[in-house]
Amino acid sequence: MSSLLQCPSKLLFPFHHPYSNSTPGLLHLRRQTVPIFCAKRTGKQRYPSEKKKLKLKQKEALSSVTDKFQGIWRLSKLAVSVKNDPGKDFLHIHVGLLQEIAIVLEFPVASLLPEEAFSVVRKSFDARKILKEAKFVYTVDMDVSKLLSLEPRTWDFISRLEPKVGLIEHMPRERISRDLTSIIRDFKDSNGALSREQGHNIDSSESHKCSTVRKPRIAIVGSGPSGLFASLVLAEFGADVTLIERGQAVERRGRDIGALVVRRILESESNFCFGEGGAGTWSDGKLVTRIGRNSDCVLTIMNTLVHFGAPKSILVDGKPHLGTDRLVPLLRNFRQHLQSLGVDIRFGMRVDDLLIHNGHVVGVEVSDSTNKLKSDCKKLGFDAVILAVGHSARDIYQMLLSHNVDLIPKDFALQQTLLTVNVILKHHIYCCEHHFDN
Repeated sequence: MSSLLQCPSKLLFPFHHPYSNSTPGLLHLRRQTVPIFCAKRTGKQRYPSEKKKLKLKQKEALSSVTDKFQGIWRLSKLAVSVKNDPGKDFLHIHVGLLQEIAIVLEFPVASLLPEEAFSVVRKSFDARKILKEAKFVYTVDMDVSKLLSLEPRTWDFISRLEPKVGLIEHMPRERISRDLTSIIRDFKDSNGALSREQGHNIDSSESHKCSTVRKPRIAIVGSGPSGLFASLVLAEFGADVTLIERGQAVERRGRDIGALVVRRILESESNFCFGEGGAGTWSDGKLVTRIGRNSDCVLTIMNTLVHFGAPKSILVDGKPHLGTDRLVPLLRNFRQHLQSLGVDIRFGMRVDDLLIHNGHVVGVEVSDSTNKLKSDCKKLGFDAVILAVGHSARDIYQMLLSHNVDLIPKDFALQQTLLTVNVILKHHIYCCEHHFDN
Protein backbone atom coordinates (compact mmCIF):
# COMPACT_ATOMS: atom_id res chain seq x y z
CA MET A 1 0.00 0.00 0.00
CA SER A 2 2.84 2.42 0.79
CA SER A 3 4.37 1.83 -2.64
CA LEU A 4 1.09 2.67 -4.29
CA LEU A 5 0.84 5.90 -2.32
CA GLN A 6 4.36 6.89 -3.35
CA CYS A 7 3.70 6.17 -7.01
CA PRO A 8 0.11 7.12 -7.93
CA SER A 9 0.72 6.29 -11.57
CA LYS A 10 0.27 2.64 -10.71
CA LEU A 11 -3.40 3.34 -10.12
CA LEU A 12 -3.82 4.75 -13.66
CA PHE A 13 -3.65 3.30 -17.11
CA PRO A 14 -3.75 4.85 -20.61
CA PHE A 15 -7.14 4.98 -22.22
CA HIS A 16 -8.26 6.49 -25.56
CA HIS A 17 -11.87 7.63 -25.78
CA PRO A 18 -13.25 6.69 -29.23
CA TYR A 19 -15.54 9.76 -29.38
CA SER A 20 -13.06 12.33 -28.08
CA ASN A 21 -12.67 15.61 -30.00
CA SER A 22 -9.05 15.92 -28.96
CA THR A 23 -6.03 15.27 -31.15
CA PRO A 24 -5.90 11.66 -32.41
CA GLY A 25 -3.38 9.56 -30.62
CA LEU A 26 -3.55 11.55 -27.38
CA LEU A 27 -3.94 9.17 -24.47
CA HIS A 28 -6.37 9.96 -21.69
CA LEU A 29 -5.90 8.70 -18.18
CA ARG A 30 -8.69 7.10 -16.20
CA ARG A 31 -8.55 6.11 -12.57
CA GLN A 32 -8.66 2.37 -12.07
CA THR A 33 -11.61 1.18 -9.98
CA VAL A 34 -10.63 -0.82 -6.94
CA PRO A 35 -13.26 -3.34 -5.75
CA ILE A 36 -14.44 -2.74 -2.19
CA PHE A 37 -15.95 -5.70 -0.36
CA CYS A 38 -18.64 -4.72 2.15
CA ALA A 39 -19.27 -8.13 3.66
CA LYS A 40 -19.90 -8.46 7.37
CA ARG A 41 -16.71 -8.26 9.39
CA THR A 42 -15.88 -11.53 11.12
CA GLY A 43 -12.98 -12.91 13.14
CA LYS A 44 -9.91 -10.66 13.24
CA GLN A 45 -11.58 -8.10 10.97
CA ARG A 46 -13.96 -7.01 13.74
CA TYR A 47 -13.41 -3.69 15.46
CA PRO A 48 -12.37 -3.83 19.15
CA SER A 49 -15.75 -2.43 20.16
CA GLU A 50 -17.52 -5.19 18.23
CA LYS A 51 -15.35 -7.84 19.86
CA LYS A 52 -16.17 -6.43 23.28
CA LYS A 53 -19.92 -6.51 22.59
CA LEU A 54 -19.63 -10.07 21.29
CA LYS A 55 -17.82 -11.17 24.46
CA LEU A 56 -20.52 -9.59 26.63
CA LYS A 57 -23.26 -11.35 24.65
CA GLN A 58 -21.38 -14.64 24.99
CA LYS A 59 -21.11 -14.21 28.77
CA GLU A 60 -24.82 -13.43 29.02
CA ALA A 61 -25.65 -16.50 26.95
CA LEU A 62 -23.52 -18.73 29.17
CA SER A 63 -24.99 -17.35 32.39
CA SER A 64 -28.57 -17.68 31.15
CA VAL A 65 -28.39 -21.48 30.87
CA THR A 66 -29.63 -23.00 34.12
CA ASP A 67 -30.46 -26.54 33.01
CA LYS A 68 -29.06 -27.92 29.76
CA PHE A 69 -31.35 -30.94 29.87
CA GLN A 70 -34.60 -28.97 29.80
CA GLY A 71 -36.19 -26.86 27.13
CA ILE A 72 -35.05 -26.36 23.53
CA TRP A 73 -31.65 -25.92 21.93
CA ARG A 74 -31.78 -23.90 18.70
CA LEU A 75 -29.00 -24.75 16.23
CA SER A 76 -28.47 -22.16 13.51
CA LYS A 77 -26.44 -21.91 10.29
CA LEU A 78 -26.42 -25.64 9.58
CA ALA A 79 -25.19 -25.71 5.97
CA VAL A 80 -26.09 -28.74 3.87
CA SER A 81 -24.68 -29.14 0.37
CA VAL A 82 -27.17 -29.22 -2.49
CA LYS A 83 -25.96 -32.73 -3.33
CA ASN A 84 -26.98 -33.98 0.13
CA ASP A 85 -30.34 -32.19 0.32
CA PRO A 86 -33.67 -33.57 -0.97
CA GLY A 87 -34.61 -30.17 -2.46
CA LYS A 88 -36.05 -26.76 -1.68
CA ASP A 89 -39.58 -28.05 -1.07
CA PHE A 90 -38.47 -30.63 1.50
CA LEU A 91 -38.84 -29.02 4.94
CA HIS A 92 -38.25 -31.98 7.26
CA ILE A 93 -35.25 -33.67 8.88
CA HIS A 94 -33.10 -35.78 6.54
CA VAL A 95 -29.78 -37.63 6.60
CA GLY A 96 -27.66 -34.73 5.37
CA LEU A 97 -29.07 -32.42 8.05
CA LEU A 98 -28.55 -35.04 10.77
CA GLN A 99 -24.89 -35.18 9.80
CA GLU A 100 -24.53 -31.42 10.37
CA ILE A 101 -26.36 -31.69 13.70
CA ALA A 102 -24.03 -34.51 14.75
CA ILE A 103 -21.02 -32.27 14.00
CA VAL A 104 -22.40 -29.53 16.27
CA LEU A 105 -23.15 -32.02 19.07
CA GLU A 106 -19.85 -33.86 18.41
CA PHE A 107 -21.90 -37.05 18.29
CA PRO A 108 -19.98 -39.81 16.46
CA VAL A 109 -22.82 -41.56 14.59
CA ALA A 110 -25.36 -39.29 12.91
CA SER A 111 -27.66 -42.16 11.94
CA LEU A 112 -28.35 -42.84 15.64
CA LEU A 113 -29.89 -39.41 16.18
CA PRO A 114 -33.72 -39.70 16.18
CA GLU A 115 -35.43 -37.43 13.65
CA GLU A 116 -38.41 -36.98 15.99
CA ALA A 117 -36.31 -34.91 18.41
CA PHE A 118 -35.61 -32.21 15.82
CA SER A 119 -37.78 -29.77 13.89
CA VAL A 120 -36.88 -27.37 11.07
CA VAL A 121 -37.52 -23.73 11.96
CA ARG A 122 -36.01 -22.03 8.91
CA LYS A 123 -34.58 -23.08 5.56
CA SER A 124 -32.86 -20.76 3.12
CA PHE A 125 -30.66 -21.09 0.04
CA ASP A 126 -27.12 -19.69 -0.12
CA ALA A 127 -25.55 -19.52 -3.59
CA ARG A 128 -23.03 -16.73 -3.13
CA LYS A 129 -19.98 -16.76 -5.36
CA ILE A 130 -17.60 -16.87 -2.40
CA LEU A 131 -18.81 -20.39 -1.63
CA LYS A 132 -17.35 -23.41 -3.39
CA GLU A 133 -20.82 -24.86 -3.87
CA ALA A 134 -24.41 -23.81 -3.20
CA LYS A 135 -25.87 -24.85 0.13
CA PHE A 136 -29.14 -24.95 2.02
CA VAL A 137 -28.86 -23.27 5.42
CA TYR A 138 -31.06 -24.57 8.24
CA THR A 139 -32.15 -23.47 11.68
CA VAL A 140 -33.24 -26.44 13.78
CA ASP A 141 -34.86 -26.79 17.21
CA MET A 142 -33.72 -29.73 19.34
CA ASP A 143 -36.11 -31.00 22.03
CA VAL A 144 -33.73 -32.22 24.75
CA SER A 145 -36.19 -34.31 26.77
CA LYS A 146 -37.42 -36.11 23.65
CA LEU A 147 -33.84 -36.66 22.45
CA LEU A 148 -32.78 -38.19 25.77
CA SER A 149 -35.83 -40.44 25.90
CA LEU A 150 -35.15 -41.77 22.39
CA GLU A 151 -31.35 -41.83 22.55
CA PRO A 152 -29.98 -41.78 26.15
CA ARG A 153 -26.36 -41.96 24.90
CA THR A 154 -26.56 -38.29 23.88
CA TRP A 155 -26.53 -37.22 27.57
CA ASP A 156 -22.76 -36.76 27.73
CA PHE A 157 -22.70 -34.75 24.53
CA ILE A 158 -25.47 -32.39 25.67
CA SER A 159 -23.68 -31.86 28.97
CA ARG A 160 -20.69 -30.48 27.05
CA LEU A 161 -22.83 -28.31 24.77
CA GLU A 162 -22.29 -24.56 25.27
CA PRO A 163 -24.29 -21.68 23.77
CA LYS A 164 -22.62 -19.61 21.06
CA VAL A 165 -23.96 -16.27 19.86
CA GLY A 166 -25.66 -16.68 16.50
CA LEU A 167 -25.02 -20.43 16.34
CA ILE A 168 -26.32 -22.24 19.42
CA GLU A 169 -29.07 -20.82 21.61
CA HIS A 170 -30.78 -22.33 24.65
CA MET A 171 -34.46 -21.63 25.33
CA PRO A 172 -35.97 -22.74 28.66
CA ARG A 173 -39.27 -23.47 26.94
CA GLU A 174 -40.53 -23.99 23.44
CA ARG A 175 -41.67 -20.91 21.54
CA ILE A 176 -45.21 -21.49 20.38
CA SER A 177 -46.26 -19.15 17.59
CA ARG A 178 -49.96 -18.69 16.89
CA ASP A 179 -52.15 -16.58 14.67
CA LEU A 180 -53.59 -13.22 15.72
CA THR A 181 -57.11 -14.53 16.15
CA SER A 182 -56.06 -17.19 18.66
CA ILE A 183 -53.83 -14.78 20.60
CA ILE A 184 -56.58 -12.16 20.95
CA ARG A 185 -59.25 -14.69 21.96
CA ASP A 186 -56.99 -16.28 24.57
CA PHE A 187 -56.25 -12.80 25.92
CA LYS A 188 -59.96 -11.99 26.16
CA ASP A 189 -60.73 -15.35 27.80
CA SER A 190 -58.02 -14.84 30.42
CA ASN A 191 -59.25 -11.31 31.18
CA GLY A 192 -62.84 -12.57 31.34
CA ALA A 193 -61.88 -15.29 33.81
CA LEU A 194 -60.03 -12.73 35.92
CA SER A 195 -63.01 -10.38 35.95
CA ARG A 196 -65.33 -13.26 36.94
CA GLU A 197 -63.05 -14.14 39.84
CA GLN A 198 -63.12 -10.54 41.02
CA GLY A 199 -66.83 -10.12 40.26
CA HIS A 200 -67.88 -10.21 43.91
CA ASN A 201 -65.95 -6.98 44.51
CA ILE A 202 -67.71 -5.07 41.72
CA ASP A 203 -70.84 -3.07 42.45
CA SER A 204 -73.90 -4.02 40.40
CA SER A 205 -74.42 -0.41 39.28
CA GLU A 206 -70.81 -0.26 38.00
CA SER A 207 -71.18 -3.52 36.11
CA HIS A 208 -74.38 -2.24 34.48
CA LYS A 209 -72.59 0.96 33.49
CA CYS A 210 -69.74 -1.04 31.92
CA SER A 211 -72.16 -3.22 29.97
CA THR A 212 -73.82 -0.21 28.33
CA VAL A 213 -70.62 1.43 27.07
CA ARG A 214 -70.90 2.24 23.38
CA LYS A 215 -68.53 0.47 21.02
CA PRO A 216 -66.00 2.83 19.39
CA ARG A 217 -66.77 3.42 15.71
CA ILE A 218 -63.56 3.24 13.67
CA ALA A 219 -63.04 3.82 9.95
CA ILE A 220 -60.11 2.13 8.24
CA VAL A 221 -59.22 3.52 4.81
CA GLY A 222 -57.51 0.99 2.56
CA SER A 223 -57.72 -2.80 2.39
CA GLY A 224 -54.05 -3.61 1.92
CA PRO A 225 -52.20 -5.72 4.51
CA SER A 226 -52.14 -2.86 7.03
CA GLY A 227 -55.84 -2.15 6.67
CA LEU A 228 -56.85 -5.81 6.79
CA PHE A 229 -54.83 -6.61 9.91
CA ALA A 230 -55.97 -3.41 11.63
CA SER A 231 -59.58 -4.40 10.91
CA LEU A 232 -58.96 -7.91 12.22
CA VAL A 233 -57.44 -6.79 15.53
CA LEU A 234 -59.99 -4.04 16.22
CA ALA A 235 -62.95 -6.24 15.30
CA GLU A 236 -61.70 -9.08 17.50
CA PHE A 237 -61.54 -6.62 20.41
CA GLY A 238 -65.15 -5.61 19.80
CA ALA A 239 -64.88 -2.30 17.94
CA ASP A 240 -67.44 -1.26 15.32
CA VAL A 241 -65.21 -1.27 12.23
CA THR A 242 -65.95 0.10 8.76
CA LEU A 243 -63.38 -0.80 6.09
CA ILE A 244 -63.43 1.64 3.16
CA GLU A 245 -61.73 0.64 -0.11
CA ARG A 246 -61.79 2.72 -3.29
CA GLY A 247 -61.08 -0.37 -5.42
CA GLN A 248 -63.06 -3.56 -5.88
CA ALA A 249 -63.07 -7.02 -4.36
CA VAL A 250 -60.51 -9.49 -5.74
CA GLU A 251 -63.05 -11.23 -8.00
CA ARG A 252 -64.02 -8.07 -9.89
CA ARG A 253 -60.52 -6.62 -9.57
CA GLY A 254 -59.13 -9.64 -11.42
CA ARG A 255 -61.49 -8.98 -14.34
CA ASP A 256 -60.54 -5.28 -14.40
CA ILE A 257 -56.83 -6.13 -14.48
CA GLY A 258 -57.47 -8.67 -17.25
CA ALA A 259 -59.21 -5.98 -19.29
CA LEU A 260 -56.24 -3.67 -18.73
CA VAL A 261 -53.66 -6.26 -19.79
CA VAL A 262 -55.55 -7.73 -22.75
CA ARG A 263 -57.75 -4.89 -24.11
CA ARG A 264 -55.85 -1.89 -22.66
CA ILE A 265 -58.98 -0.67 -20.82
CA LEU A 266 -57.99 1.10 -17.61
CA GLU A 267 -60.26 1.30 -14.57
CA SER A 268 -58.75 4.21 -12.68
CA GLU A 269 -59.97 2.92 -9.29
CA SER A 270 -59.58 -0.84 -9.80
CA ASN A 271 -56.21 -1.90 -11.14
CA PHE A 272 -52.76 -3.06 -10.04
CA CYS A 273 -52.58 -0.34 -7.36
CA PHE A 274 -56.13 -0.15 -5.99
CA GLY A 275 -58.41 -2.90 -4.75
CA GLU A 276 -58.76 -5.60 -2.11
CA GLY A 277 -55.39 -6.84 -0.87
CA GLY A 278 -53.44 -3.78 -1.95
CA ALA A 279 -50.83 -3.49 -4.67
CA GLY A 280 -49.05 -6.67 -3.54
CA THR A 281 -51.92 -8.93 -4.58
CA TRP A 282 -50.95 -8.78 -8.25
CA SER A 283 -47.21 -8.41 -7.74
CA ASP A 284 -46.79 -12.14 -7.04
CA GLY A 285 -47.21 -12.05 -3.25
CA LYS A 286 -43.65 -11.85 -1.97
CA LEU A 287 -43.41 -11.95 1.84
CA VAL A 288 -39.76 -10.99 2.25
CA THR A 289 -39.08 -9.12 5.47
CA ARG A 290 -35.99 -8.21 7.48
CA ILE A 291 -37.80 -7.63 10.76
CA GLY A 292 -35.99 -10.44 12.56
CA ARG A 293 -35.45 -13.96 11.34
CA ASN A 294 -38.51 -15.93 12.37
CA SER A 295 -39.17 -13.52 15.23
CA ASP A 296 -42.41 -13.92 17.17
CA CYS A 297 -44.15 -10.91 15.56
CA VAL A 298 -43.29 -12.06 12.03
CA LEU A 299 -44.39 -15.63 12.74
CA THR A 300 -47.68 -14.33 14.16
CA ILE A 301 -48.45 -12.64 10.83
CA MET A 302 -47.33 -15.71 8.90
CA ASN A 303 -49.52 -17.98 11.04
CA THR A 304 -52.47 -15.69 10.44
CA LEU A 305 -51.94 -16.03 6.69
CA VAL A 306 -51.74 -19.81 7.09
CA HIS A 307 -54.98 -19.68 9.08
CA PHE A 308 -56.69 -18.09 6.06
CA GLY A 309 -55.31 -20.53 3.50
CA ALA A 310 -51.59 -19.91 2.89
CA PRO A 311 -49.32 -23.00 2.72
CA LYS A 312 -47.47 -23.90 5.91
CA SER A 313 -44.17 -23.77 4.05
CA ILE A 314 -44.07 -19.96 4.45
CA LEU A 315 -43.38 -20.53 8.17
CA VAL A 316 -40.04 -22.16 7.32
CA ASP A 317 -38.90 -20.72 4.00
CA GLY A 318 -36.13 -18.15 4.21
CA LYS A 319 -37.75 -16.25 1.31
CA PRO A 320 -41.48 -16.97 1.76
CA HIS A 321 -43.63 -16.55 -1.31
CA LEU A 322 -47.37 -16.90 -1.87
CA GLY A 323 -48.20 -15.98 -5.45
CA THR A 324 -51.32 -14.26 -6.77
CA ASP A 325 -53.14 -17.56 -7.37
CA ARG A 326 -52.99 -18.33 -3.63
CA LEU A 327 -53.59 -14.74 -2.51
CA VAL A 328 -57.00 -14.46 -4.19
CA PRO A 329 -58.71 -17.26 -2.20
CA LEU A 330 -56.78 -16.20 0.92
CA LEU A 331 -58.19 -12.67 0.69
CA ARG A 332 -61.66 -14.06 0.11
CA ASN A 333 -61.40 -16.11 3.32
CA PHE A 334 -60.00 -13.06 5.15
CA ARG A 335 -62.95 -10.95 3.98
CA GLN A 336 -65.54 -13.55 5.03
CA HIS A 337 -63.97 -13.77 8.49
CA LEU A 338 -64.05 -9.98 8.90
CA GLN A 339 -67.71 -9.91 7.85
CA SER A 340 -68.50 -12.63 10.39
CA LEU A 341 -67.00 -10.34 13.05
CA GLY A 342 -69.35 -7.55 11.98
CA VAL A 343 -66.93 -5.49 9.88
CA ASP A 344 -68.74 -3.33 7.32
CA ILE A 345 -66.66 -3.58 4.13
CA ARG A 346 -67.45 -0.96 1.50
CA PHE A 347 -65.80 -1.47 -1.88
CA GLY A 348 -65.92 1.18 -4.58
CA MET A 349 -66.00 3.99 -2.01
CA ARG A 350 -63.43 6.76 -2.08
CA VAL A 351 -62.48 9.02 0.84
CA ASP A 352 -62.47 12.61 -0.41
CA ASP A 353 -61.97 14.55 2.82
CA LEU A 354 -61.61 14.35 6.58
CA LEU A 355 -64.21 15.87 8.90
CA ILE A 356 -62.34 17.87 11.54
CA HIS A 357 -63.92 19.58 14.54
CA ASN A 358 -61.92 21.45 17.18
CA GLY A 359 -58.68 19.83 16.05
CA HIS A 360 -60.10 16.30 16.15
CA VAL A 361 -61.01 14.03 13.25
CA VAL A 362 -64.69 13.16 13.68
CA GLY A 363 -65.38 11.39 10.38
CA VAL A 364 -64.79 11.21 6.65
CA GLU A 365 -66.46 12.47 3.51
CA VAL A 366 -66.88 9.72 0.92
CA SER A 367 -68.20 9.27 -2.60
CA ASP A 368 -68.64 6.56 -5.21
CA SER A 369 -65.19 5.90 -6.69
CA THR A 370 -66.68 5.39 -10.16
CA ASN A 371 -68.11 8.91 -10.08
CA LYS A 372 -65.31 11.28 -11.06
CA LEU A 373 -67.51 14.35 -10.47
CA LYS A 374 -67.93 13.46 -6.78
CA SER A 375 -71.56 14.52 -6.94
CA ASP A 376 -72.82 11.96 -4.42
CA CYS A 377 -70.70 12.92 -1.40
CA LYS A 378 -71.73 11.57 2.00
CA LYS A 379 -70.50 12.47 5.47
CA LEU A 380 -69.87 9.58 7.86
CA GLY A 381 -69.09 10.14 11.54
CA PHE A 382 -66.49 8.05 13.37
CA ASP A 383 -64.60 8.16 16.63
CA ALA A 384 -61.29 7.36 14.92
CA VAL A 385 -59.91 7.19 11.41
CA ILE A 386 -56.95 5.02 10.39
CA LEU A 387 -55.32 5.77 7.05
CA ALA A 388 -53.73 2.68 5.48
CA VAL A 389 -53.78 3.94 1.91
CA GLY A 390 -50.30 3.12 0.61
CA HIS A 391 -48.33 5.57 -1.52
CA SER A 392 -50.42 5.36 -4.71
CA ALA A 393 -53.37 7.36 -3.30
CA ARG A 394 -51.86 10.75 -4.09
CA ASP A 395 -55.19 12.55 -3.77
CA ILE A 396 -55.24 11.59 -0.08
CA TYR A 397 -51.92 13.35 0.46
CA GLN A 398 -53.12 16.42 -1.42
CA MET A 399 -56.18 16.48 0.82
CA LEU A 400 -54.01 16.21 3.94
CA LEU A 401 -51.86 19.11 2.75
CA SER A 402 -54.97 21.23 2.27
CA HIS A 403 -55.71 20.71 5.98
CA ASN A 404 -52.18 21.79 6.88
CA VAL A 405 -51.39 18.32 8.22
CA ASP A 406 -47.82 17.33 9.04
CA LEU A 407 -46.78 13.96 7.60
CA ILE A 408 -44.07 12.30 9.66
CA PRO A 409 -42.14 9.67 7.68
CA LYS A 410 -40.83 6.44 9.13
CA ASP A 411 -37.15 6.11 9.92
CA PHE A 412 -36.86 3.32 7.36
CA ALA A 413 -38.37 2.49 3.99
CA LEU A 414 -41.45 0.28 3.84
CA GLN A 415 -42.84 -1.82 1.04
CA GLN A 416 -45.61 -0.14 -0.93
CA THR A 417 -48.42 -2.38 0.30
CA LEU A 418 -47.28 -2.28 3.92
CA LEU A 419 -47.25 1.50 4.24
CA THR A 420 -49.57 2.82 6.94
CA VAL A 421 -49.84 6.59 7.05
CA ASN A 422 -49.49 8.08 10.51
CA VAL A 423 -51.11 11.48 10.34
CA ILE A 424 -50.41 14.16 12.94
CA LEU A 425 -52.33 17.40 13.11
CA LYS A 426 -50.99 20.69 14.33
CA HIS A 427 -50.46 20.89 18.09
CA HIS A 428 -49.44 17.21 18.03
CA ILE A 429 -52.97 15.79 17.91
CA TYR A 430 -53.14 12.37 16.31
CA CYS A 431 -55.62 11.99 13.51
CA CYS A 432 -56.53 8.44 14.55
CA GLU A 433 -56.89 9.22 18.28
CA HIS A 434 -60.15 11.09 18.66
CA HIS A 435 -60.97 11.07 22.39
CA PHE A 436 -64.67 10.65 22.98
CA ASP A 437 -66.69 10.67 26.20
CA ASN A 438 -68.56 7.45 26.96
